[in-house]
Amino acid sequence: MRPKGIVRLYRQKRLIWERHNLFVDSGLPPLANLIAGVSAGQSVSAMGFGSGASAPAPADTGLAAAPIYYNSIGSYSFPSAGSVQFNYSLQVSDYGAAGMTIQELGLFANSAGVTMPAAIGTANPSWTASIAVPAGTIIADANGNLQRCTTAGTSGSTAPTWSTTLSSPTTDGSAIWALIALHTAPGPMIAHVSVPAFTYNGSGNYSGTWTLTF
Repeated sequence: MRPKGIVRLYRQKRLIWERHNLFVDSGLPPLANLIAGVSAGQSVSAMGFGSGASAPAPADTGLAAAPIYYNSIGSYSFPSAGSVQFNYSLQVSDYGAAGMTIQELGLFANSAGVTMPAAIGTANPSWTASIAVPAGTIIADANGNLQRCTTAGTSGSTAPTWSTTLSSPTTDGSAIWALIALHTAPGPMIAHVSVPAFTYNGSGNYSGTWTLTF
């Protein structure tokens, strides 16, 4: 018998949707380890926001389609005996999710130790030489990571050596970039759910809870 879980999504603190999740096959061993106290590297610590429209299936090992954005679980609590509730949100600082049409959510045990936030695939352009770059521009660098312009300027004639440390700057001509999301996925996925499609506009007004009951 699979554990139970229910996901709730709020917009501007108003509940707009809820549904039971599907625990995927790859998530059952980490859950068993957590229950047994064998928890090294298996704590639930990451949320995934994906753009895939496919219905969740037990054999899923990740979100269905890119672009995908991952950030950390915000907090957790124990609402009742045998239940744990994880709180998640998309904040204004989640620049890598801006513009995504989100249709699925995933709960992840980050045994790979991936630093959040992270992103796989993007609709943002790649770097271009010798152009004016407004502050706030987001690009995918040569490593597949997302960089955000923090100081407007003109890009250099050749690509810079991009920082691979989150929030660290890269000077590019007279423009300065900061790394906002790594091109790496956490794993394994514990549970998967489809949600009504919504486009995240970067305003930081989406939040939710994911409650697991054993």
